[in-house]
Amino acid sequence: MKLLNCQNNSERFIGILFENKTLNLTKGIQLFSSLYESKIRIPILIEDLLEIENLSLYLEKVLVFIKHHNLTNTLVVDTYKILPPIIRPSKIIALGRNYLEHAKETGYNAPREPIFFSKAVSSIIGHEDKIVYPTWLTRVDPEVELGVIIGKEAKNIPEENAIDYVLGYTIVNDVTARDMQTEDLRIANPWFRSKSFDTFCPIGPYLVLKEQILNPHNLNIELRVNGNIRQKDNTKNLIFKIPYIISFITRHITLEPGDIIATGTPSGIAPIKPGDVIEAEIEGIGILKNIVIEG
Repeated sequence: MKLLNCQNNSERFIGILFENKTLNLTKGIQLFSSLYESKIRIPILIEDLLEIENLSLYLEKVLVFIKHHNLTNTLVVDTYKILPPIIRPSKIIALGRNYLEHAKETGYNAPREPIFFSKAVSSIIGHEDKIVYPTWLTRVDPEVELGVIIGKEAKNIPEENAIDYVLGYTIVNDVTARDMQTEDLRIANPWFRSKSFDTFCPIGPYLVLKEQILNPHNLNIELRVNGNIRQKDNTKNLIFKIPYIISFITRHITLEPGDIIATGTPSGIAPIKPGDVIEAEIEGIGILKNIVIEG
């Protein structure tokens, strides 16, 4: 299932792609709940769905209800803005140098263990939002990454159970102030600031539940700038796979529902400029599109 956060004027609601149409899932759940006297809180954003146990099974029941009562056309929405699939996670954790060729192009060997860092939550924007390029920066690069959304609290999770804690997957563009990052690395400073400018974390457009992507380690991944391919790879080439990443991170910190893990970017990093159109695409998820503006 592909879920998306939507806004139409002042109304926010969860959308779900169904037979090439977007349905207002929030209204569908409201109708389903009223008929079956469910006591769940009606979800407005995808984050609210994290309160529901066995979410995939529950949503299947809602879709059966919608079809059985011929509500598909009633719930179709044609005009809406796509919001980020997770609006305010407690944290964004990103992996560095998790594709060998990318590690090499930045002058490093494959890491012995996952290198993880954080991006500011305030850097999140959605599909077709603008990436703001501060005029005083000298180089900014986009980085396409498979994003993992955590579904329940995770601490000290064994690798073999790690996927149980995944809600689903999305696309992350880990925009980076490259020259600033390089200088910070040179003087042994953290690289948090170079990753965390406002608008430097586009995510979306969809959250795809994990049940729909049976093998997240065999997805084609690509980034285009003005239609020209910059990055092209497959997630089978991740050095550290998702279960190990989750296990490793949760040895150090607790992951909470809605947290985002960006699993690393392939080789092919290169600068962008104001006016560029960035398209990050991952097989089975979709295309995340943003335009760069000067700011």
